Parts: sequence; C-alpha cells; structure tokens
Amino acid sequence: MELRLEQISQITHGVVLNRIKPKVESDGVEYPILSISQLLDEENGVRDYEVPTVYVDRKKTANLNLAKEHSIVIGLTSFHRAAVLGKQHEGKIIPSNFVSIEFHNGIMDPYYFAWYFNEHPEIKEQRNIAIQGNSSVKVLSIHMIRQLAVECPDLSTQMTIGKLYYYQKRKQLLLREKMKLESSVLSEEMMQHLKQL
Repeated sequence: MELRLEQISQITHGVVLNRIKPKVESDGVEYPILSISQLLDEENGVRDYEVPTVYVDRKKTANLNLAKEHSIVIGLTSFHRAAVLGKQHEGKIIPSNFVSIEFHNGIMDPYYFAWYFNEHPEIKEQRNIAIQGNSSVKVLSIHMIRQLAVECPDLSTQMTIGKLYYYQKRKQLLLREKMKLESSVLSEEMMQHLKQL
C-alpha cells in the first residue's frame, strides 16, 4: 500500500535561527543546534565534534522544533538524506535547512523510512530530479517531501528491513573505525622503525 508522506506523518520545517534570537543575549536561553556537519561526522565515525549553540528569546522557547530520539530529519540543502536521530540529538534545535518527521501511531519504522528515502531506486530518482536546477545550491522542496509516495508494508516487514539497514550502516561505521586504527598503528610502527635507524 502506498501513502503520501503527509498522510502518515507530521512534517515540520526547521526554525529560522535569526527569528528566535533575543535582542539582548541576557534575555535568551542557550540551546544546542543540530547541524549537517554533525550528521556527516557521525556517519564517518567522528564523535568529538563541536555542537554550535544559539540564544533563544525566552518568549519563543515554547514553539521550538526540537530533536527527539528516533524522529527523522531530512536535509533540504547539501545533506539530501533522511537520518534517524539518536539520544545524543535530544533537545537540539532543528534549523531551517532540515524538515523533521514524526510518524502517526507507530505506522512507520524510522529505520525503514530512512532506508526507503535514502536507498530505494525510485525515491533516489525522484530526489535527483527534485534537486536539479540552475542554482549552485541544490535544494529539496518541502512540497516534494510532503507529496512523496511511500510504500507501507506491514510493520514487521518494515522492522526487518529497518534492522538490516541499521546494522549495515553500523558495520560500515565500524569498518571505517577499524581502517583508521590500522592506519594509526601502521604509522606508529613506521615511526618506530625510523627511530631505530
């Protein structure tokens, strides 16, 4: 069964940071911000990245779009993929270069959706068409995301595909980390040989 994404989820555009800043910093509350570079670092096994922050006007804190564990974000600009947010993202402001997606009533496994959006050939093709344009900045439109037709098999099938996708990503990350460690050990070994000359 195919359903449009807007039928099965709440799709929320990220916050324009300039609109929530206080006139005076002391009138604000400091919040961490989710960024594309954090998601890319995590994909590459980097864990000690810096998290930018922003001061938010106290009067505007009630309506912030904040990250939640297991929710989905899709990058609208350079990161044209879906990412499932982890515990480390909880409470970060989702800025305007993302949309966040919350599925209704457990209708969709988040990892299944991430696989579907990132890897399914039809969706990849739709995404590539959507980001083509004359501008140097390739942008996905929220309209395209809302209208996206998503194949919705039963939840157990989704969870099986979602788990396979999660473990595939985890394996890729561990292999990257292994290669970094091997490279570091080899460099150290070569330096030791050089010192013995």
